[in-house]
Amino acid sequence: MAVINLIEQEQNTRRTLERKVRLIGLSWFGVVAFAGLVWAGSMVYLGIMGAQLARTQQEIQKLQPAVKQLQQARAELGALQPMVTTLQDARKETGRWRYLFQHLSMQMPEGSYLTNAELGKRSDPKQPMEIVLRGISRTQENVGLLMLRLNQHPELEAIRLDYTQERTMSDGPPVYEFQVTAQVKGTAVVEKKEEKTSGS
Repeated sequence: MAVINLIEQEQNTRRTLERKVRLIGLSWFGVVAFAGLVWAGSMVYLGIMGAQLARTQQEIQKLQPAVKQLQQARAELGALQPMVTTLQDARKETGRWRYLFQHLSMQMPEGSYLTNAELGKRSDPKQPMEIVLRGISRTQENVGLLMLRLNQHPELEAIRLDYTQERTMSDGPPVYEFQVTAQVKGTAVVEKKEEKTSGS
C-alpha cells in the first residue's frame, strides 16, 4: 500500500504543479493581454490625437487670412486713433461754440445786433482764447446790458468793452458801434508737470 500512496501522492503533486503552471500561464497570458490592450488603446488614442491635431492645423490654416485681416484692421485702427481723437475734440468744441451762440442769440438786448464774431489771436497758448464780438446797438445801455448777460455765461470770463463809437445812419437815429472781448474758459493750454524723483 505504501507504493499506491506514493503514486497517488505523486499524482496529486503533479496535478498541483500542473494547476500552478496553468495558473502562471493564465496570469502571464492575462498580463500580456492587458499590456496588448494598453498598447492598442495607446495607439488608438495617439491616432485620435493625431487626427485632432491635423484638423486643428487645418483650421489654423483656414483662419490665417482672418487673423491677417484682424491684424490689418488693428493697425488701421491704431493709425486712425489720432484722427478719431481729433474729431471727438472738434465735436466737443463745436458743442461749446453752439452753446455760446445760442446763449448770445437769446440774450442779445432788443435793438442790438452782432455784425461779427471772431476768435482773437493769441501769442501765448497758456492764455485762454478770446472771442471778439462786434455789433451795433441803439443805445449804450444795451451794450452794458449785453456785457452783463455775457458775464452770466459759464464758458466766458474777463468780459471787457474795447470801444463804443457813435455812427450816424442815413435816414435814422444814430447807432452805437461796439466791440466786446471775452476770454473763453478752459481753452488755455495747461502743461502737465512731470514729477521728478530724486535718486538717493
